[in-house]
Amino acid sequence: MNNLGNKTGSSNADNATVIDFTDVVDGSDSFMLMSTGGAMDVYVTLDGTNYSTAPLSLADLGGTSTDPVLVTVAGRLFGFRGMFKGIRVLQAGGVAVTAAVLRYGTM
Repeated sequence: MNNLGNKTGSSNADNATVIDFTDVVDGSDSFMLMSTGGAMDVYVTLDGTNYSTAPLSLADLGGTSTDPVLVTVAGRLFGFRGMFKGIRVLQAGGVAVTAAVLRYGTM
């Protein structure tokens, strides 16, 4: 990956924003996400204003199957690709999200 960067965050309420990457302008098209606690889901925008109303399907890079998932699990790595204007990561459920990292770059 080139042009690597990180966004970090945490939260303690269901549907609270964990990470809000509002201006993906560096050409990044590859993203990895993990946290040490809690579960998260990902919403994206193509125009910078209107976010998807359903969470994005993620590749579970630590799972035993290749089935996509909608919600992350703590301590596992998840990935997704696309040309987005913005990415919003929300807490999914009542368990606090800790040490969330969204890594981004170009392939």
